[in-house]
Amino acid sequence: MARPLEGKVALVTGGSRGIGLAIVRQLASQGAHIALNYVRNHKAAEIAEEELRGRMVRCLLVRAHLGEPEQIRRMIQEVEREFGRIDILVNNAASGVQRPAMELEEKHWDWTMNVNARGPWICVKEAARLMPNGGKVVNISSLGSQRVLPYYLSVGVSKAALEAVTRYLAVELAPRGINVNAVAGGLVETEALQHFPNREAMLAQAKNKTPGNRLVSADDIARAVFFLCSEEASMIRGQVIVVDGGMSLIG
Repeated sequence: MARPLEGKVALVTGGSRGIGLAIVRQLASQGAHIALNYVRNHKAAEIAEEELRGRMVRCLLVRAHLGEPEQIRRMIQEVEREFGRIDILVNNAASGVQRPAMELEEKHWDWTMNVNARGPWICVKEAARLMPNGGKVVNISSLGSQRVLPYYLSVGVSKAALEAVTRYLAVELAPRGINVNAVAGGLVETEALQHFPNREAMLAQAKNKTPGNRLVSADDIARAVFFLCSEEASMIRGQVIVVDGGMSLIG
């Protein structure tokens, strides 16, 4: 039986670990060839590449820092040389500095905004030319785009900007058959949480406030991304799909 994404080409930024890796696995399991972007951890990227070979799909590792526009352009060019096109772009890579607002420096703000908001915008600009027959773009956001979380100012503001970018691009690219949406996840226990000084309190609060008494997993996020990449979601445009197990519903 043919898989839903058989033969599609998906570029996933920050795809070697955590939520990004779960997305890579999900899309590959549905038949998509993968261009996996990473920055530093080459070993993790190689492990992911080896795993994907067993799923009978092609995998291209592309090292690029998404805060650097020229590196983004080189990344897209590498994908073009390898596959000739892009059908799916998942802007998952993110960075930030976890400090109270009054302790952040201007360089922290610039760094976070460049990676988390400007980077995805440039990725879409560059990838769109490789989507002549349309495509799917999914941006990964978080609840911090709408709610105030401790130590999260720079990331939260950048994710709010990313959601605005999602809406604008969804309208502008719709005539070209390119769907643009976002997935905002609840708290997921990944390596990224190690940088939060209140990590344990965050996990305990999220578990207690989530109906069903379990945290959202990276696979939960990945399944929502796959849905937005499917034909069934063709008329969902410019939306932010919240995957938080109902946590944000609790007062």
